Amino acid sequence: MIRIFRVIAFFLFIGCHLAFLLSILFEKINNVWLIAGIMISTALITYAYYHKNTQEEAHFLDDLQDIIYVSLGALLTYFISVDLKFGAVIAAGFTGTLASYLPAIFKKAAWIKRVPVPAYCGAFVGMTAPAVSSGYTFIIFSAFLTGALFITAKNVFNGFGGKLGTIAFGGVALSSLIVYLLL
Repeated sequence: MIRIFRVIAFFLFIGCHLAFLLSILFEKINNVWLIAGIMISTALITYAYYHKNTQEEAHFLDDLQDIIYVSLGALLTYFISVDLKFGAVIAAGFTGTLASYLPAIFKKAAWIKRVPVPAYCGAFVGMTAPAVSSGYTFIIFSAFLTGALFITAKNVFNGFGGKLGTIAFGGVALSSLIVYLLL
């Protein structure tokens, strides 16, 4: 069962990267240099995916806490960005910085060491523009889906840059698709 989730996460990751590259391609279809760059990027990403060693690691019930941490990071970032009007970048930077210092502040709590990475992933979810999100309900739904992707992709593409942003992009894009199909 865990193997199935890992395979699904792997293909969702590849799909997110390719969807992002294709959206750029269709937006700027008449720029030859951009098309060449996207083709090279696609080839390099495909090569990296094919040759990446994956590590097997069991999922624990504790991993479900990560969904809560992703949600808290998303909600804090969205609140600072939209309600306090500091902007998405400042809000995500604040959330990431705060989350990174929590283990140093609360040294005796062993569970707090798990917080920074999922909270920072949630910060990317919280950066969603108000025009895309319909408020906190959408952010919570997106954070839940992103948290689910986060725990299923924990052993996929370790060491690759952009993993947290891609997971957040996938969660928000999937949420947008579900909301679009339902409404």
